[in-house]
Amino acid sequence: MKQRVTIKPLVECRSYLSNLVGHFENEWPEYYGAVGRGNARSDLESYANIETLPVGVVALVDDKVCGFMALKADSISTRADLGPWVAAGFVVPGLRGQGIGSILLKAIEEFASTMEFEQIYSGTEKAHNLLFRAGWHKNEDLVYDGADISIFSNKL
Repeated sequence: MKQRVTIKPLVECRSYLSNLVGHFENEWPEYYGAVGRGNARSDLESYANIETLPVGVVALVDDKVCGFMALKADSISTRADLGPWVAAGFVVPGLRGQGIGSILLKAIEEFASTMEFEQIYSGTEKAHNLLFRAGWHKNEDLVYDGADISIFSNKL
């Protein structure tokens, strides 16, 4: 039986911040871990908006965090001509493959549409299948920050 997923803007559920910090550190240890240059709490706090970028959304199952995704003005500095960007997306490992990523992506697309963006982008190493299934188009491949990244776009 499929679990019911609830999507809420991060600004409405700040009580999950500490939990999300742990997830960010586990998902991206090279960036948010002990020796990384990122600050998960600071980044997450910056996503706690609803009418302006950046915006973050939290996926919940039975009031427990099961995923997160954000929409932000910039992401890939070498492609500063593009934006806004879908970024910081993850689903808790034990819950992957159940459609939660698709639900998060749809919620972010709806936020972007409400904000009157006509097109959004995503730079990813891993989420190719998610984006293809959602009807996104692959624009280019590049090496960014030492990683092989594909840039996708979606017209809203």
